[in-house]
Amino acid sequence: MPANPDHTALSPEDGADDEYADVRSGRRPTMRSAAPPPSEPTAPAGHVSIARKPPTLLDSERYTEQVVIGYGGSSVVIRAFDNDFLRCVAVKILKSEVGDDGSRVDRFAEEARITGQLEHPNIVPVYELGRDRVGRRFLSMKLVQGQNLQETLLRLGESRLEPAHLGELLQVFHKICDAVDFAHSRGVIHRDLKPTNVMISDFGQVYVLDWGIARVLPDDACHEGPRVRVRPGSAHHSELDPAGTPVGTPGYMPPEQLEGRHHQQDTQTDIFALGATLYEMLAGQPPLTPAIMSALWLDKSPPPILAPEKRVPPGRVPPELSRIAMRALSFDPVNRYLSVADLKRDIELFQRGAWDAPRAEVAAGSEIVTEGEAGDAAYVILEGYCVAHRRDGESDIELRVMGPGEVFGETAVFSDKPRTASVKARTDAVLLRVTGDVLAKAVGLNSWMGSFVRALADRFREADQRLYARERAGGV
Repeated sequence: MPANPDHTALSPEDGADDEYADVRSGRRPTMRSAAPPPSEPTAPAGHVSIARKPPTLLDSERYTEQVVIGYGGSSVVIRAFDNDFLRCVAVKILKSEVGDDGSRVDRFAEEARITGQLEHPNIVPVYELGRDRVGRRFLSMKLVQGQNLQETLLRLGESRLEPAHLGELLQVFHKICDAVDFAHSRGVIHRDLKPTNVMISDFGQVYVLDWGIARVLPDDACHEGPRVRVRPGSAHHSELDPAGTPVGTPGYMPPEQLEGRHHQQDTQTDIFALGATLYEMLAGQPPLTPAIMSALWLDKSPPPILAPEKRVPPGRVPPELSRIAMRALSFDPVNRYLSVADLKRDIELFQRGAWDAPRAEVAAGSEIVTEGEAGDAAYVILEGYCVAHRRDGESDIELRVMGPGEVFGETAVFSDKPRTASVKARTDAVLLRVTGDVLAKAVGLNSWMGSFVRALADRFREADQRLYARERAGGV
């Protein structure tokens, strides 16, 4: 479970946080988080102290409290033992001091009902919403043991961008998208997606946590499956938060959320936060800077989000992956992905393609590779047609015409020898340029498989040269 079990709520009237200054009011909004548990008073000098058991947070016959694992502004999360099912669970308890706050009690119950109805492999299962023997509200759910995504990114450091680690992180991101896409199909938006709200269990399961500020959209909002209900006997949508009060986590919120425009928040709000999560995987930090947030709070035009490749050493971030993140992070919702499914589809296409494969548009007649030059890249034709030819004295011999899906230039890359033919664009064409370094990583040229591929490339090259020599001699 996350260290902060509650949602984060920003308010210009809250306390100070150096990073997020609310320049409109001269105060600094802060994320409401819980204070640590009160310490025992210091015993007077000369007094013999007797150790006392800390106060019980959960008074229940079914659950035996074990240890506190997180504090929030209005709740505490403990690990407890379920005496009925003989297993450890996470129990989120509403603090006694907020028991008379009707809005917080309603929000707590709404979180439980929303999460309980979102039955999905990547959403933490809820077991029970109840009261303990002294009337405190609690929510029992699956105890997830592992690391949250932010802890994982910190542990990996710069190595997170190595192909093997980045591939694993994208699998995690895919599962996050699955959970959010499912919630959207039930008319629910999360509104607080970020790396700390994603848990990766010790055995690789991925869970989206903390639906404390999730909203059920109005009945006329687009959804596919049965709607989540937040009140018995109806499918009423969630009540809006006070207008102008931003609720969420500042570094991951789109403008409509950061400015407290709650009536404009919909599935596009979560798409921005997904883009922010992907951005942090690439750049190692959230996309929104204090300067951007200050501009948005002042209703001014914000500076652009710096592309993730600008925050790390050159060549580390795949250009296509950067493009995907930046599209999801568009300030204008109209320019973001239309749905989580569309975002996920682009990630899947990226995973099936080359890691560092920028697209190149070439005009008809352009020479792409030249006979005799060193081969530093191979090409995949996406659109248009190209022709391979070889120089024979004063004339060119056409070897073959290639169309979409065909590859050329790979032999020279694998064999580390000059190119044996030239290739020109017969029509305007779009190519995927795959560098030798990317091919070397993908095939593993330093492994036994790499040696096998190099040997095949050399033999193919030798056979091609013998055939060419026979053709010139006139004996085919």
